[in-house]
Amino acid sequence: MNTDVDVVIVGAGPAGLLLAGDLARAGVSCAVLERRAGPSSLTRAFAVHARTLEQLDARGVADELVATGTPETRLRFLGGAELSLPRLPSRFPYVLVTPQYETERVLAARARDLGADIRLGAEVTGLARFPDRVEVIVRADGQPEHLVRAGYVVGADGRHSTVRTAIAM
Repeated sequence: MNTDVDVVIVGAGPAGLLLAGDLARAGVSCAVLERRAGPSSLTRAFAVHARTLEQLDARGVADELVATGTPETRLRFLGGAELSLPRLPSRFPYVLVTPQYETERVLAARARDLGADIRLGAEVTGLARFPDRVEVIVRADGQPEHLVRAGYVVGADGRHSTVRTAIAM
C-alpha cells in the first residue's frame, strides 16, 4: 500500500486532536488536516466535565488544562435547581469552565510532542476510496490541490463534515 501516513484526521477540534495524540503515542503515523489557518479564538464549548478530565489525566494533560480555567463545584439551573459536585468520586469533583480553544491548545501540544503532524490551513475538498487506501484531496494556503494518501481517514470535522458528505453518510 502506498501511503503518506497511516491515518488522516480531518478536523483539529478536541476529538481530532485527542485521537491524533493517542494514535501517535501508539506509533501510528497520522496527519491532522484543519481548514483554519491558525488557532481559534472562538469556543463552542465552555466547560469540561469530570469524566473528561479523568480521561485527560490518564494522558498526562489534565493539570495543564485545569490551570487554564475555573473549577465550578455548584451548577445552578433555571427554576432554582442546584447541583452540588464536591461528592463526585473523582479527583475532579467539579466542572472546569475553560474555553474550547484552551482544550485544543493543550491537546495539540500533546499530539505534536508525540509525533502527530498537524497541518493548519489545509482544507479537505474531497476524497476517493480504494480497497487499500483513501486519497484525501487537500487545498493548503491557496496552493493547488494535492493528495494525501492514507490507510484510513477519520472525519472529525464537525456538523457540516466534508468527509461524511464525501462518503455519502
